[in-house]
Amino acid sequence: MISIGQLFSKTFKALKGHWIQAICIFFVFNFAIAIVQAIPAIGGFMSLIISGPLTIGISVYSLKIINDNFPKAENVLDGLKYNLGNGILAYFILIPVILIVGFILMVMFLAVNFLIYIFLVSLFYTQSYEVFINSMDWEAIISPLKVFSFRVGIVEPVLLGLFIITSILFSVVLPWIIASIPFAMTFFIMAEDTSIDAWDAVQKSWNMMKGYKRKYLMLNIVLLLLVIPVMLFTLFIGLLWFIPFSFIISAVFYQQIKENNKLID
Repeated sequence: MISIGQLFSKTFKALKGHWIQAICIFFVFNFAIAIVQAIPAIGGFMSLIISGPLTIGISVYSLKIINDNFPKAENVLDGLKYNLGNGILAYFILIPVILIVGFILMVMFLAVNFLIYIFLVSLFYTQSYEVFINSMDWEAIISPLKVFSFRVGIVEPVLLGLFIITSILFSVVLPWIIASIPFAMTFFIMAEDTSIDAWDAVQKSWNMMKGYKRKYLMLNIVLLLLVIPVMLFTLFIGLLWFIPFSFIISAVFYQQIKENNKLID
């Protein structure tokens, strides 16, 4: 299996000479969905209708980039031209599944992180911890956050602050990534096979990802950790490069596991 380093290398190589076009296309793609979502009353529903076909189109474009097959802006509309109904249906199949599984995982993650938080409070804020244990006073257990200062030393507040940031990051974002992993190749599959129906594409993605879920999860964790400094140090401007890169690296991943599955067959 290709390493994460090789995935990055292949993606940078594929994007060479295509950066400006890719940045413009992905910007317009996301901007168009945002505009539709902003339409009063019907925006949310309309975005659900167009997101599936447009995602197929952006998948077509991404695959053309990595295959150096003359990617064009109009490729983004391919999902609207071909297999439109199944593009919409695939999105409606995946959304409830991902929402339910993601929500369950998020609750579990938050529960685990809360226990870790209590453990940290017991180590560094003993008085607050004892008040909470003895009287179940929730005000006491969150008091370290309210009096967040350096009066107790530099290590404790820094440790607590880092925990809160990583807890939010991984408890709120990671569950949805995990929930979507088995179905992550659905729209790439539909991009290459315009005749496949939605359910078959979902099932094919599920089967393709067997044995590759951990690697894809690690890839997404790396991207998640990279996006923070990209946003902070570039005042969000770096997202113009990061967003197309993060999608096209998934296309590279799809291409790789497809080739691996062919070798197994």
